[in-house]
Amino acid sequence: GVELLFLFHWRNTLFSMQPIRFFSIALLLSSTWASAQQQYEEYPEEDNLYTSYASSSLSPAKRSPLPLILAGGAGFVVSKLHSGRAMSRLKKKHAKDQKQLYTQYYNDIYTLQEQLNQYASAAEHYKSLASQIQESAELDAMQRDYDEFKQPDLDGDDRISRAEFNMYVKNYLSNYPGLTEADYPRFADFDHDMDGSISFQEYTAQMALMVQQADMEARRGGGSGEKAKA
Repeated sequence: GVELLFLFHWRNTLFSMQPIRFFSIALLLSSTWASAQQQYEEYPEEDNLYTSYASSSLSPAKRSPLPLILAGGAGFVVSKLHSGRAMSRLKKKHAKDQKQLYTQYYNDIYTLQEQLNQYASAAEHYKSLASQIQESAELDAMQRDYDEFKQPDLDGDDRISRAEFNMYVKNYLSNYPGLTEADYPRFADFDHDMDGSISFQEYTAQMALMVQQADMEARRGGGSGEKAKA
């Protein structure tokens, strides 16, 4: 009964103690028991009082295995506690590192997506700006063409009559004595629908056609010059 109470007491205190301290106490108990047994074996047989006490309390028949059980159990429990705590720390560290890795991965993906959105927005902005510049250039060119078209339009009806056209050509050639009427387009070249007047649409179409013809003649002239050199 005493041994059972002693074992129950040590079982309750086992898990309330630090593993190192418990292991030290178990080793101390084990070494104390071994020392007592050695003293009993080496004690002189003439001392009848101690011999009687030792034979009655420490005889092999009555010797209790409790210290050995406690020492072995203590070592096993300490090793299990130590390995369990070490494994728990490793698992926590692995989970923490994995969480940090996933967090960094998602942050990098989010940052990359934000950068792509910014680049797309910037590209759209520049595309719109280029379109506006092109439209502005086209409007400027159209405005210049319209200003040139309005010069012969003396009555301001946005149409050039034959009389207005001839008067404009005459005034133009007077400013450039080296040119003749053959050097300037004819009225019929502009009057595409042959209604006797030139609209702004007819004027711009004829001017574009003249520019295209001048480019083609320049290319043919360049090609002929290269062949002549060859």
